[in-house]
Amino acid sequence: MELEHIGKNEYELFFGPAHPGSGNFSVKLKVEGEKIISARADPGYLHRGFEKLMEYRLPLQNAVLSDRICILEPLNWNLIHAEAVDELMGIEIPERAKYIRVIMAELSRIQSHIIWYGIISIGTGFDTGFKIAFGYRDYILDLFEMITGGRVYPAGYICPGGVRRDLPQGAEERILKVLEKMEEMLEFERMENPAHLERMKGVGVLKLKDAIRLGATGPVLRGSGMKADVRKDDPYEVYDKLDFEIPVRNEGDAYARYMIGLEEIQQSINIIKQALNDLPDGDFIAKEFKKPKLAMKIPEGEVYVRNEIARGEAGIYMVSDGGTTPYRVKIRGPSFLHMIPVFEYLLKGAEIADVPAIYWSLNICPADLDR
Repeated sequence: MELEHIGKNEYELFFGPAHPGSGNFSVKLKVEGEKIISARADPGYLHRGFEKLMEYRLPLQNAVLSDRICILEPLNWNLIHAEAVDELMGIEIPERAKYIRVIMAELSRIQSHIIWYGIISIGTGFDTGFKIAFGYRDYILDLFEMITGGRVYPAGYICPGGVRRDLPQGAEERILKVLEKMEEMLEFERMENPAHLERMKGVGVLKLKDAIRLGATGPVLRGSGMKADVRKDDPYEVYDKLDFEIPVRNEGDAYARYMIGLEEIQQSINIIKQALNDLPDGDFIAKEFKKPKLAMKIPEGEVYVRNEIARGEAGIYMVSDGGTTPYRVKIRGPSFLHMIPVFEYLLKGAEIADVPAIYWSLNICPADLDR
């Protein structure tokens, strides 16, 4: 942190990007004593240019590239990209592939929420929570390695037409064993640590009207009292065939958002168990992609696909002019709005010590901020 005197009682305090868990973001705070008067967030300087890169690459190449949009939940971004190409090309996805997509997306949601729990724990000084989270996350990464070939990056496992390969032998039984571990972990996470909770309860309160006004989605919006989830409101894949609840809390503080994350892990476990139980036989990829030509023409048209990922509503707008690569790609990630208007709004009037708790309660993905 760097302090700069700008007035009689006011200072500018530069927070990040070297702060633990902050990623590449930084925020310039104007403070008076310990109280924040105003905040100006800077999303960082990754400049990876995914949208433009996708316009020069084939859909099968972009399936792999989509892993990197947010490294904390790559399979969910695989799915959004694949659905956009599927819709443009008019491809009918096999039923088995739809179920596998949902299973993998929900496993990705769980491990993403585990990261969230671990980072918000270390951000509030609860070191044990950090260790519990990242220890248990490895069980899911082991599953990803077995199914996709990669631990953190699945190399476009969810791809246009379905999935890159079928579930290997024994995968279903192993997934169920890992889900038992996840439920075991939830018991640890629900154990109340007074100091940890004191750092979050009543901190960073976001009222529902302000959440709507500022464009919040996902757990941030649901933590302020609105029952909204794309999986229910505009179902995709086979979510309309599965029974699950949308956790909602009304407090609107950092603790409410944190608890939404824990409750959503349990709901994802329930979804995966149902999907495994109902998993049909058949193909795991559409016939058009069984032996695909590397350069397949994409019919002319445009499409916008939106999904509910761990951090909220995400989408891809894709335009084709009839060539083999997209003419235009626009990515809508949930983290940007949570970082700029929501985070800046919540910091006004907060204490300096509350910045980490407020920041990580928004579950922002630094990699999603700057494309």
